[in-house]
Amino acid sequence: MSSLKRTWGAMRIVALPLTRAQPPQRIITFYNFRLIAPLPLAAPPPPKDSQPPGWLAQKLPKEGVVNWASYKVDTMWSGWGKSETGSWRLRVFKFGERFLDKLDFEEGALKRIDVKHAPPTSVPQDLAGAEREEAEAAWAKLEVPLVYPPSVSSAPEALSELRELLQQRIPLHKKGFWIYLLVAPLTAPFMIVPVIPNLPFFFCAWRAWSHYQALRGARHVDALLQSNKIVPTPDTTLDAVYADATVDLKEAAAPADTADAVNSEKGSSTSKPALIVTRDSLGHAMRALEMKPDEVKDVLRAYEQAMNRIR
Repeated sequence: MSSLKRTWGAMRIVALPLTRAQPPQRIITFYNFRLIAPLPLAAPPPPKDSQPPGWLAQKLPKEGVVNWASYKVDTMWSGWGKSETGSWRLRVFKFGERFLDKLDFEEGALKRIDVKHAPPTSVPQDLAGAEREEAEAAWAKLEVPLVYPPSVSSAPEALSELRELLQQRIPLHKKGFWIYLLVAPLTAPFMIVPVIPNLPFFFCAWRAWSHYQALRGARHVDALLQSNKIVPTPDTTLDAVYADATVDLKEAAAPADTADAVNSEKGSSTSKPALIVTRDSLGHAMRALEMKPDEVKDVLRAYEQAMNRIR
């Protein structure tokens, strides 16, 4: 395997429409951006005359400052969830978990994209000679499949919905990043409160980081889309999600819901967006895509938010 193939990973995007709506209302779609990490490169042997790293390099964490800080924060947050009943740490943890459930599921999906290991949006500029020729040949063949259920969507619709999502999220996350970054210094007076850490500052810093990560992910996917590297790919196994949901929704439909469904079929522009999945039917997608526990949690959060948005 060439060194080039080992430096970037592969990506697969799965689109699961959650609602159906008449234009100009936007369809709510859950996207699963799955990265296949590249194989690690063997570290080259150090030169014989190399000098030992400096004091600063020895003190910095090997996994990088950002990854180290993220791990520390996750560890601390998990520890707060195991605090004694009635303690302020446990109360803050429970409040934070409820707040996380209310965050847009689109933000959570985009910020999971590891841009460093994702397929590149162009040929790396630091390559030359045979290595650059190899990179250009590999990038020319690069394809990122956009998997969608053919029973409820089409290739043009899948691309259009992804494009609309990115056009909406990029300015939103850019604005959110700058707002929280500028507000964070204003929370400095809370540092004088004894015992309890400066929660407002940590909240603003975390929200700025979250918006920044989602912004990076959205821009990366948008660049791949602009380069025509994202290819719609139908997957009939996902159709089971909607076949089962149709049966479940018909059995649970009330007379008013039935009237709305009739109006939707007639093309009425006044019809409201409607769910086309159920919690149980999404289980097919989770099994077919072999989702991890955190991905399952993301799907269920998206379903709950979609239900609340169309009410």
